[in-house]
Amino acid sequence: MGRNDGLKFYKNFFFLMIPMALKELVAALVNLLDTVMLGELGTDVIAASGIANQWYFLFAVMVFGTCGGAGVFAAQYWGARNIPNVRKVLGINVILVTALSVVFILVSSLAPEWIIRIFRKDAAVVELGAKYLRLVCISYLFSGITSAYDISLCCSEKVNIPFISRFVGLFVNAFLNWVFIYGKLGAPAMGIEGAAVATIIARGTELGIILAVVYGKKLVQAAKLSELLTIPRDMIGGYLKASLPVALNEGAWALGTVTYSWVFSQISTEAMVVITIVQNIERLLLVFFHGGGNAAGIMVGKLVGADEPKKAYEVSKKLCLMNTVFAFFISVVFIFLRPLALVPYNVEPVVYQSALNLLFLMALIMNVKALTFFFIVGVFRNGGDPKHAALIDISSMWFVGVPLALAAGLWLKLPLEVIYLATMSEELVKLALSAYWFVSKRWIRNLVK
Repeated sequence: MGRNDGLKFYKNFFFLMIPMALKELVAALVNLLDTVMLGELGTDVIAASGIANQWYFLFAVMVFGTCGGAGVFAAQYWGARNIPNVRKVLGINVILVTALSVVFILVSSLAPEWIIRIFRKDAAVVELGAKYLRLVCISYLFSGITSAYDISLCCSEKVNIPFISRFVGLFVNAFLNWVFIYGKLGAPAMGIEGAAVATIIARGTELGIILAVVYGKKLVQAAKLSELLTIPRDMIGGYLKASLPVALNEGAWALGTVTYSWVFSQISTEAMVVITIVQNIERLLLVFFHGGGNAAGIMVGKLVGADEPKKAYEVSKKLCLMNTVFAFFISVVFIFLRPLALVPYNVEPVVYQSALNLLFLMALIMNVKALTFFFIVGVFRNGGDPKHAALIDISSMWFVGVPLALAAGLWLKLPLEVIYLATMSEELVKLALSAYWFVSKRWIRNLVK
């Protein structure tokens, strides 16, 4: 690779990575913002919103899985410059995420108390969580459709549009949280329900911006309703074959992650607060690795779709090295700066110290998490092999991480730090399996040839 080709390579990667990372950063900040702004109302409110957000997390990850399946095809169709099929894939995705959103909204509206009680049976936490969930679930529909357009735009290298919409949504959410939670500008002080109303309006704003830009600028995704709803039969089989492993992968991963949170919630309300804080901060730190992994996936998928397997493998190796060096640097810096991450939280000393300890462990394992995401979500899926990506991810979590976490938390009743390490054990197994499969090159499969 010559000097000019090298510069072009890095330019293309960072052009994709930075907006995608910033988009994920903004999305993570929305959850962190709600937790911080509700923190002044007490520990029960933090626990209630944290539990309700576990339900949203399950929904969001399943949407991500559905969109991930669409992304496998969208990136390769974009590489082959097959625009009509890019739109058809978007149509299938919109239909699926809308159906998924309706299911989650119905369950959230009809049985919010049941969802909260899975984690905590404290009357105050259940009441607050149910109030929040019954309202905030309306935002799921906006969030789901936004994600469908989001992945299609990113795969066609229009990554700035989703970022701008999320960025505006963040400020709308922050301002309306201030208005509705605390009762400013003449509005009633709604507390946790105010945070739910702010989230609904913010998610609706994000979707409105994306649709306005897509159809206003007549981008590739500006399909007529008939184009979105008319899906060729010969496409459905191939789409489902690629997307079902991704959807099952993300669903199983989400259930495993929620199981980890459930284990902590069975210990105490304080433990639930600790894990909520740590998870929010972790999502902030991982956004750049997720952005890098997703950017790598688009580049790899485009090359595989263009029938350049050797180049796809070489590009993957180079991006893997960059990811490893960057992850190590970020983790070392965060170990020293982690007390600053807890400054916004007004919590008891015991909660503060436990969170500080878990953040240290999280920084250590973050190097491994960055690489496993790069391999499984970025390279294997978009390279055309979502099936083995799912097998590696699901088996590591459910045969290693979940059993160890349940044993450490519910049977042995070990300290929080040990339970947290048990949840992270899956990442080491996942990395070993991923490295083996990557070197084999058997993940490179052109699905649109």
